[in-house]
Amino acid sequence: MNEKPLFSLIIPVYNSQKTIKRTLLSVLKQTFRNYEVIVVNDGSSDTTPKILEEFSAYSQVTVIHQINGGVSAARNSGMQQARGEYVLFLDADDWVDDNFLMIFKQNLDAWPAETVDLMVGNLNDNRVGKVSQAGFFSNEDIPYVLGELEMSDNIGYLHNKCYRRQIIEELNLRFLEGISMSEDLLFNLKFFSCINNFLVTPGAAYHYEDVEASLSKRKVQYSELKVRKQFLTALYDAIISKYHSSDLDYFLKGISKRVLALDMQIVTAMYHSSFSPADIAQEINEIKRGKYSKGIFILLNKNEKLKYMIMNLNTLTAYYFLYALYRMRAF
Repeated sequence: MNEKPLFSLIIPVYNSQKTIKRTLLSVLKQTFRNYEVIVVNDGSSDTTPKILEEFSAYSQVTVIHQINGGVSAARNSGMQQARGEYVLFLDADDWVDDNFLMIFKQNLDAWPAETVDLMVGNLNDNRVGKVSQAGFFSNEDIPYVLGELEMSDNIGYLHNKCYRRQIIEELNLRFLEGISMSEDLLFNLKFFSCINNFLVTPGAAYHYEDVEASLSKRKVQYSELKVRKQFLTALYDAIISKYHSSDLDYFLKGISKRVLALDMQIVTAMYHSSFSPADIAQEINEIKRGKYSKGIFILLNKNEKLKYMIMNLNTLTAYYFLYALYRMRAF
């Protein structure tokens, strides 16, 4: 394919023999045709390579084989290969409607005078809220919409977003390798801290599969959670600094919700890492002293609310309540 594609779709694949065919077939049915597909086989040991060999016959599909390095390494390899003006990320167990790319193209065409840095759509996933705002946003309009993306939990997903590749290359922006969760959120926050505008589209053409054995359901080590918080704090601070003269209240409330949930996850992870009661009590006290947004409790999910109520008890009582839940394998 000699023509430079408008879109590059990057799909990391690891032992996805049950789903990758559906994913690729949905991509190849796109009504908008100027795109390329880069599939990165991240050291699969099942029949995935054989399935990918069949699809490599398509002119729009490039298959890269590499030793297993994790999803971040696979996405980074795909970005090195990408030639499109815009980059999109798909997972090997998801699928898209045949107008997935056409929606993004039509939205670009609707704003011909603008160089759009990012496009954001919705996900077909009942765990993620819908973004009610739609249109072109820049400068002082951005913070409130960022708040809505944060509060609806859309900010961390890659799959409903379309990134201008020039920005990725200028920033040398890559996914952080060696961590098992939040690499997509960290990537997005860095991207949001450097863009001047974005488009929000009202449609939802990406189907996100809730896989039982996905990384999001695995326990994360205390040390990794602490590293995650360090990176998140720095990236949020960069965005806050950029828009310091704008109304950030809604965005800050969303940040506060995420940080509190992470702080409580850090505490519960300490039980799995056999920390001393004194160390855990100290971390609980940090949460008690935390400067979270007013009214934060109502934003938490059911499990988070329970943990937060426990952690606001007497510290010793909170420790033993959480220990009992840990022994019951409640977290």
